[in-house]
Amino acid sequence: MATANVLNEKGYLLEVYRELEDIKERINRLRKDLAATYGREGTVFMTHERHLLEIADYIDWKLQILEKGTGFDWKAAGEKDVESIVSVRSPELGTGPDFSGGYVGG
Repeated sequence: MATANVLNEKGYLLEVYRELEDIKERINRLRKDLAATYGREGTVFMTHERHLLEIADYIDWKLQILEKGTGFDWKAAGEKDVESIVSVRSPELGTGPDFSGGYVGG
């Protein structure tokens, strides 16, 4: 029989997983809206799209850590597309300007 602490932990993990999935989906919708507004060849799209992809990849990486770093059975909980292998892509080198390169200030 499950204890209240275990049930609370499972509920918490499911909620975090679903919220992160929702954030990733909103970022992908934002990329599509950006492409529709500025065009895929526009400077604004090309500059921001790379950063939005990085954020989505980062959230995906955190989801994978959440899946593998806990003893929670995600498949039994009914979560979709849970993989059994963690993979992280190497960073892509861009040719455009990088406006998030770090802190420059005084």
